[in-house]
Amino acid sequence: SAIMSNVNDNKRLFIANRVFPEVKIDEDLIVMSDIKWLNFLIGQFITNAVKYTFEPNKKLYITAVQKEQHVHLFIRDEGVGIPKSDLPRVMKPFFTGENGRKTGESTGMGLYIAKEICDKLGHQLLITSEVGKGTQIEVIFQS
Repeated sequence: SAIMSNVNDNKRLFIANRVFPEVKIDEDLIVMSDIKWLNFLIGQFITNAVKYTFEPNKKLYITAVQKEQHVHLFIRDEGVGIPKSDLPRVMKPFFTGENGRKTGESTGMGLYIAKEICDKLGHQLLITSEVGKGTQIEVIFQS
């Protein structure tokens, strides 16, 4: 699956940052999407989650569930979280919040591009976060 190949591709990143992925996805779940762009999205969400998890031995939870006609993919980290004031702007181009400025490697384009891709593919992208607790990305696929 696109999820497992991305988790495997990012194995070094997980190990280096001591973040442990936990994947719980029913093998029967199938979504209609473009595999190349879906891989890009998942890679973006995984690298963001790891990049903003500054403490070791935290987890990254990747789950998917079917709700009526939709499949919901959740990628939830235990990182620093996004301040409420930044949350409405994280998908705007070139926006780097206080966390992005801390790491010094944020372009402010990752989530903007992810949102554009989701819009083009007809997927919904939702981001929820709590400072000190972590961030959750939810992608809703029409099935």
